[in-house]
Amino acid sequence: MIDTSVMVAGLVTNHQFHALARPHVAAAARGQVPGIVLAETWAALRRAPWNLDARTVEAALAPWSDEHRIVVTPTSAYVEVLHTGRSVNLGGNVHDLLIALTCRAHGLPLTTLDRRQSTLAAQLTGLDTTLLLPAE
Repeated sequence: MIDTSVMVAGLVTNHQFHALARPHVAAAARGQVPGIVLAETWAALRRAPWNLDARTVEAALAPWSDEHRIVVTPTSAYVEVLHTGRSVNLGGNVHDLLIALTCRAHGLPLTTLDRRQSTLAAQLTGLDTTLLLPAE
């Protein structure tokens, strides 16, 4: 599975990590993606710096516009977030944890461009995670 960082980079041709992400988005176009990733991608592409119009975003996300292509976040993931969010100091990265928990629930690995997401997913969920960025 890919997260939002990979989805956005793979869809936006002038993104600095487009070449790294594009093959993963192409592969995901033949598979499934967490619904939360699609929602976050829609929001990210509609706001700065991309500011894409809704028609363009709809076309970009069309490969996943079938309900069989969307992986649903189980309610247990939300419960886990609500029970552990304070202790792990979740903020805006609450979506990252939900994506990781969705992948874990479906037994799927996660591919990301986000170092924070990679660490969070590995530490809090034990998820097999691939970080596309080189080590710092």
